[in-house]
Amino acid sequence: MEKFQLGTFLKEAREHQKLSTRELEDRAREKGSDMLVTSSQVNKIENGKTSPTFLTLQKIASALDLPLIIILDGSKADVNAVTIVSTSEVVEALPQVLNRANVVELLMYCQQLTDEQVAAILEVARSIRSFTQPTYEDKS
Repeated sequence: MEKFQLGTFLKEAREHQKLSTRELEDRAREKGSDMLVTSSQVNKIENGKTSPTFLTLQKIASALDLPLIIILDGSKADVNAVTIVSTSEVVEALPQVLNRANVVELLMYCQQLTDEQVAAILEVARSIRSFTQPTYEDKS
């Protein structure tokens, strides 16, 4: 599994929006950031020379209009493990999903399964969902 590179992710997001690091700094300031995020700081983060604080990461994500959820994994295997979720669909759905005890229990079981077993469960879930979705008939 390839290790997630936060700096690379942020740089790609910034470049996708055709922003320079200076323009990102300006945008962060315009968003009412009470903490300054400098172009030099962004450059160091993007090049892996420093790691941002959570507050700095939040300010950069806001300036890039990226929804952001940070999940602290903190397992014994890697106490510093962090997962960053950055799609609006996941950001909106994740808190609701994690409030469902059965879904959390399912996730816990899935951690112990192989990729093939998880794929099989996913196919069953998709099948159930398609079966239970209402169908709309044309009434003309």
